[in-house]
Amino acid sequence: MNAIDFNQLYDSLKSGVETVAKESLNSYVSQATKDGKNALQDIKTNLQRWAVEVETGALTKEDLQFLLQEETALDELTSLKEAGLAAVQIDKFRNGLINMIISTVTGSVKV
Repeated sequence: MNAIDFNQLYDSLKSGVETVAKESLNSYVSQATKDGKNALQDIKTNLQRWAVEVETGALTKEDLQFLLQEETALDELTSLKEAGLAAVQIDKFRNGLINMIISTVTGSVKV
């Protein structure tokens, strides 16, 4: 089993944030991208640990999803809240981020 290259994975996640922002919040791409990248930075240490645990089989895809849903940094998204975006739209972006993180991590470690 090849060891995961977390820096490469993290770069993919940062790129994915912008894609999710464009797909879910077209009018608020800059705020969504900023919030998404800030959230990634806030959970970077956890992501690194979780990626290794997914790779070793200690965490399943479902475990990762649960952990991400419980991650408070993904709830903050302050730029979007300050822009007056509705909670439903913010939740759509948050869920898109979670799905993107799961697919990127599990795709990188070949779960």
